[in-house]
Amino acid sequence: MYVVTPTRAQSREIHGVPSRVATVTERKFFGDEPTSIEGTAVNVADLEKTLVDCADHPEYCGGIRELAKAMVAADDQNCSWATVGEYLRRLDNGAATKRIVYLTDELGIDLPTRETLVESFTSGYSLLDPTRSEQGTYDSEYRLRINVDPGTLDPTESWF
Repeated sequence: MYVVTPTRAQSREIHGVPSRVATVTERKFFGDEPTSIEGTAVNVADLEKTLVDCADHPEYCGGIRELAKAMVAADDQNCSWATVGEYLRRLDNGAATKRIVYLTDELGIDLPTRETLVESFTSGYSLLDPTRSEQGTYDSEYRLRINVDPGTLDPTESWF
């Protein structure tokens, strides 16, 4: 499990679960809800912020395929894609924005702020999955280097 905090902290076991701490700037610390865990109040990222965080750092969620699976599950749970778009704008990370737009298109998810997000794409090419090899094709529409087989991104298909 990852714990995200704006202050430095040591990784440790929390309630028997090994936890790694990721420190982020205050600017990235938003989109959380107070939750009670065994009587202790903690802030937990909402669904939309979790998706944006995973697009920002796919290495913390198991890679781009896991993000794709999470996005399909989130869509089934009535995720607010408008909120995802707002969070992407607020995060101001070009790679995360490109990944979310690409995946919503690949997965057939309606992203109401798509055009605005596309207009905000940074000029450089980002890796679709930074946990994988840099080998891949350049996609000028998304400004991404597609370094995974797009067929493996559909969570309903087995790719083993």
